[in-house]
Amino acid sequence: MRLLMWFAIAGGPAAWAVHLLTAWSVNELSCLSPTASGVALHDGSLGIRSHTAVWLGTGLPWLVAVAAVGSCVLLTRAHRSAQQRDGVEAAIKERTSLLLVLGWFLSLMSLAAITGGGIALLVLEPCA
Repeated sequence: MRLLMWFAIAGGPAAWAVHLLTAWSVNELSCLSPTASGVALHDGSLGIRSHTAVWLGTGLPWLVAVAAVGSCVLLTRAHRSAQQRDGVEAAIKERTSLLLVLGWFLSLMSLAAITGGGIALLVLEPCA
């Protein structure tokens, strides 16, 4: 349960960081084309490898963020059933509730950021 809680909290932001580092950096760096004088111009084009890397760098982190939201669902259900049982300390219940709120917020915001980034990569013309 502890690892699932860690994943619920940190999985979404880690996926968003991977999305930013892979999709956006590959998208920008693949547009650079060197000249004879050694100066890189921003007039290249995305090749098939770059295009694939951009979409894998968007799709896979999106799936990880969805899995983080799913783990929040599982943990919330488990927490609700544990609250009904007696014998669990109030401090543990409150701490778990706080961590669940944090996990929900970070996972959903990361999912929204990756979705928005994917839409932007789809709509904006690369190397323009």
